[in-house]
Amino acid sequence: MKRILLFVCIQFFLLASFAGETINFCKGWKFHLGDAGKGASSSSYNDSQWRILNIPHDWSIEGTYKQFENGTDWQSGFLPAGISWYRKTFTIPSKWKNKKVQILFEGVYLNSEVWINGHWLGKRPNGYISFVYDLTPYLQEGKNQIAVKVDHSKALTGRWYTGSGIYRPVYLLVSNPTHIPYSGIHFRSKLQNKQSATYTLSIEIETQEKKPIKVKTYLQAPNGSIADTSEKIFVPSADSLCFLSGSIRKPLLWSPDSPNVYTLICQLTRDNKILDECRLPVGFRQLEFNPVSGFLLNGKSLKIKGVCDHHTAGAVGAAVPDDLLHYRLKLLKDMGCNAIRTSHNPFSPAFYNLCDTMGIMVLNEGLDGWNQPKAADDYGNYFDEWWQKDMTDFIKRDRNHPSIIMWSIGNEVTGATPEIQHNLVSLFHQLDPDRPVTQGGTDPTRGMKTDYQKKINYLDIIGFNGNGEEIGELEHFHKNYPTLCAIATEVPHTYQTRGVYRSQTQWRRRDFPAPWEKGNINWEQFKHRVFPIPDLTEKECFPEESDYPYYQSSYDNASVRISARKSWQRTCSFPWLMGEFRWGSFDYLGEAEWPQRCGNFGIIDIAAIPKDAYFLYQSLWTDKPMVHLLPHWTHPGKEGKTIPVVIYTNCDAVELFINNVSLGSKPYTGEQLIWLVPYSPGKIEARGIKKGKIVATDCYQSAEAPHSVALASNKYSVKAGSDEVIRIEIDITDKNGIPCPYASNELSFHVSGPLRLLGVDNGNPTDMFPYQQPHCRCFRGKCVVLLQSDEEKGKGTLTVQGTKLVEKKLIIEVI
Repeated sequence: MKRILLFVCIQFFLLASFAGETINFCKGWKFHLGDAGKGASSSSYNDSQWRILNIPHDWSIEGTYKQFENGTDWQSGFLPAGISWYRKTFTIPSKWKNKKVQILFEGVYLNSEVWINGHWLGKRPNGYISFVYDLTPYLQEGKNQIAVKVDHSKALTGRWYTGSGIYRPVYLLVSNPTHIPYSGIHFRSKLQNKQSATYTLSIEIETQEKKPIKVKTYLQAPNGSIADTSEKIFVPSADSLCFLSGSIRKPLLWSPDSPNVYTLICQLTRDNKILDECRLPVGFRQLEFNPVSGFLLNGKSLKIKGVCDHHTAGAVGAAVPDDLLHYRLKLLKDMGCNAIRTSHNPFSPAFYNLCDTMGIMVLNEGLDGWNQPKAADDYGNYFDEWWQKDMTDFIKRDRNHPSIIMWSIGNEVTGATPEIQHNLVSLFHQLDPDRPVTQGGTDPTRGMKTDYQKKINYLDIIGFNGNGEEIGELEHFHKNYPTLCAIATEVPHTYQTRGVYRSQTQWRRRDFPAPWEKGNINWEQFKHRVFPIPDLTEKECFPEESDYPYYQSSYDNASVRISARKSWQRTCSFPWLMGEFRWGSFDYLGEAEWPQRCGNFGIIDIAAIPKDAYFLYQSLWTDKPMVHLLPHWTHPGKEGKTIPVVIYTNCDAVELFINNVSLGSKPYTGEQLIWLVPYSPGKIEARGIKKGKIVATDCYQSAEAPHSVALASNKYSVKAGSDEVIRIEIDITDKNGIPCPYASNELSFHVSGPLRLLGVDNGNPTDMFPYQQPHCRCFRGKCVVLLQSDEEKGKGTLTVQGTKLVEKKLIIEVI
C-alpha cells in the first residue's frame, strides 16, 4: 500500500506546474539507432522495421564497453555515442477540437530536434533541460506523428557518463486556449512568526480573449483540509501576470524531519465554468544563511549532511524509473543524509518531488562549466547562445519546491570570469529572490582570480570543493572574510571498493593517481597539505590486494586529502560552515581510467550496495543506536595473523567478542574504535552499549566453500505494466547459509512469466559486461538483478543457477 501511495504521489505532482489534462506519452515509440536521414522526420517515412519500446530509454547503456572504438573516453565511460531517431504515431480525439496541445520532454540527451507531421518545431542542445513545444498549428484529423532526432555523434559531451536518447518521460499537455502555461506559477512564502505565514503568487495566463477571468486558488494542507483561499478578477492585457496573496495560521513547516507539503490548486474560471486548473506542491519554511552561525532552518541551526550525486543509476543508465530513484534516495535518507547536490546539472522533476515528500534538502546545480568546454563537445560550445533560455526554464520549473534551499551556477568552472558569474547570479536573483546562489569550487586554481573584498565574486555563498579539504584552507578563509557565508560544496573526496581492505593508508596522488594527475605528481610538495591518516598496521595485512590496483580500501584510509570522519569533525567544529556535500554518494559510470567503468568515490557502490563508509556516515549522522564492524571474518591462510577490526557506532561504548570470548569494551568518543585481533575462524560480534544496555549488534561468521545462493528481494508483488522495479540482492553462501565474501562464481538468470530483465550488476568497477545480459560474475560474494513487470498479470519466476551451486527460484506476483 505504501508503494502504491508513493507512486500516486509522484504522478500527482509530476506535472505540478502545468494546468490541464496531462497524458502520459511514453509507450509505443519506434526507435532506430543510427542516422536515418532527414526523411525520418516525414510522416510518410517507412519505419516498419524499427524497434518498438517505451520511454524513458537510454540506448548507450545497452551498448558494449570499448576503450577506443566508441569515441567516448575515461571521462564519459567508454560506452557508445552516436545518432538515434524516435517516432510515435497518435490519433487526435474529437474532444481536442479547439484545444491547445503541447508536448513536454523532461529530458533528451542531447542536441534534440523535434518534428510534428514533418514540421520542424525546434532544437535544444542541452540534454538536461525540460522543454515544451506547441503542436496545435500542425495537428490534423486522424493520425499524427512525432519524430525526434537525438544527435550525440560528438561523443565527448560530459566528464561522466551522460546517457543517450529520450531518457526522461514525455507528456502531452492538452488545455483550453486560455490556460496557465507550464512552469507558469511562482509561489513565495514568508513566516511572520510561529503562528502565521503569508504567501504571494504570480500566475502567468495565456489567452487570446479580452474577457475577464476569475482566478481562484486553494491552499490545501497536508491533511487535505483547505487552509486558505484567494481570488481575483483578471482582465487580460499586455501584462499576462496575475498577482494574488494569502495567509495561514499555524503553518506546518517543511523540514527534513517533518516534510510537510501543501498543495496549491489554481483555477481559471469564466461564467462558472473551469477553463483550467493546475496543482503544485509548495511549502512553508524559513531559510537563513549566516556567516557566524551557519545555516538555520525555521530558526534552528542545522548542519547540512550532504552528498553529491549524478543523475544516472548504474545498470539502468540515465533512464531511471521513479521507483528505483525512490529506493536510492531512501538508502541515503536512512544513512542520515539530509541534502543532495545535483552534480552538475538539473535532475528529473520526479527527483525534486520525492525530495519534497521525503525530506531531503537540495542544492540545485544548473551547470557544470560555462563558455569554455571542459570536455571537448560539452555545453560550453552552446553556452553563449543558450544559457539565458536554459537557466530561465530551469529556475521556473523548480523554484516552487520547498526542498530546494539554494542554487549553484557552476562547478570548478574553466576560465571563469566575473562578468559571466555576475550575469548568472543576476538572472537567478531576478527569477527567484528568495534563495541564495553558490558555485562549486571558486578556488583560484580553476582560472578565476577571486577577490572577495573587491566583489570580484558575486556569489551569496562561497563554495569549497577540493581545496576545502586542505590543512588551514577553511580557517584562512574565515579569518580573512568573516562576513561571508560558506558551504563545502564538494568535501571530502574519499575512496572505497566494497569488500576490499588494506591496513596501510593510500593517497591518490601518491599511490593511485587520477588520469589528470599522471605526469604531474610531486607528493613531497603536496603531502604537507593533507590531514594524516595513520596506518592501521606497520606491515600490510592484506598484501594480496596489491594484485588489484584499481580497488581501494574499505577502511577509511584511502583519500585525496582527508578521511571522511576527520572531514566531518572539522565541519562540526566550524559553526559558520553550513555543512558539507561529500563526493560522492553512489559510484557512477565515467571519470575512471580503462579498464574501469566507474571510480570508487561512492559510499554506496554502483549496484546500490552500501560500502562500509555508508555505516561510518550512519554513525556520524544518525541518532538511532547502531554498530558496524569491519572487515568480514573469512580470511583463510591468515590464521594467527593480526587483523585490524574497526567499529563504527553512535553508542556509548562497544564490546567485541571472538567466539563468545570478550576482547573488552571501549568507550566511543567520536573516533572509530580499533582492535588488533589475531585471526581465528568462527564468529566475531560487536555489541553496542547505551546506558549500560546492549542496544545494537553486528556480527560475521567465517564462511566455508560456496554452496548455494541467497536471494533477498525488496518486493514480492508488483503492478502489471508499472515502472516498479524488483531489486534482488544475491549472496553466494556456504552450506550453512553464511555469505562467502571472496566468492566470484558466475551466475545465470532465467526470467519467465510476466517479468522482464531490466539489468544486472555486481558493483565491480573493472567488470565491463553489458548490463542487460542474463548472467554475471559475482564480485566479493554479491550481485544484483533488476526486474520489471510486463502488461500481463500472473506469476513471474527468477531462476538463479551457478556451476556447482544449488539452484534457487524466486516467485513474483504481478497483479
